[in-house]
Amino acid sequence: MAESQDQPLSVEEAKARLLEVAAEATPAAWVREHPWSAVGLAFGAGLLAGLAPPERRPAADTLARMLSAGLLMAARLGD
Repeated sequence: MAESQDQPLSVEEAKARLLEVAAEATPAAWVREHPWSAVGLAFGAGLLAGLAPPERRPAADTLARMLSAGLLMAARLGD
């Protein structure tokens, strides 16, 4: 007979699960999973860092719109 999913985890099981999830919640893990998104974000951040201060705000707004549109598109496509 299978155990119910509603049973609480033991302390050892909870620690193991926490360590497993913590290992996956790193920037490096996200980059390995989404390398092209990471390249795009790094490129956009580099562009913003290289702009003169008066030009940063409009460029940051444009980049934010592009990123949000890209994230919506990825969500629709099931990235």
